[in-house]
Amino acid sequence: MTLRWTLVPVLAFALSACAPVGSYRDSPQDATREFEPITVRVSGFGTYENVREDRLNTRKRLMARRASQLDAYRNLAERVYGTVVYGNSTVNDFVVHNDTFRTYVDSYIRGARMVAVNEHNDGVVETVMELRLEPRFRECVARVSDDQVREVCAIPMPRHNDRVGDIEARRTNSLYYLD
Repeated sequence: MTLRWTLVPVLAFALSACAPVGSYRDSPQDATREFEPITVRVSGFGTYENVREDRLNTRKRLMARRASQLDAYRNLAERVYGTVVYGNSTVNDFVVHNDTFRTYVDSYIRGARMVAVNEHNDGVVETVMELRLEPRFRECVARVSDDQVREVCAIPMPRHNDRVGDIEARRTNSLYYLD
């Protein structure tokens, strides 16, 4: 009889410890939650080889500016969609002989806005870009797993001539807009 009175509370405690705490990812509370737009801001950097000589060369200055702009786009894609990292290490007798890492970004960004381009005294060109992530993008990211974000929540590419710019893009069901 005493065994029953001690065993029942222990089993009840064990079952209650297995109960979920908090809410699930797809709970009705998450469906009604309102997301606010987020502005992601990144910097990209570029430079030229010889600061004294190349600063006077217009072509090299433009190439450094272009390199900083492309670096900013890459940083923006990494922040929004993430980076794939491949690594390989060779170890012999507990000593690392070769250690290789490669990163991979496969994405496209639409709707990014260049905020500033600054040329520093040391020859570094910095490009600051920002992208406004709309609530629909955040809802999409909250619904899918991390490895599906790139495919499911991708920025739709325009299927027609987009010569009127991003004002027309509001009609294409895009996840990104410019103000």
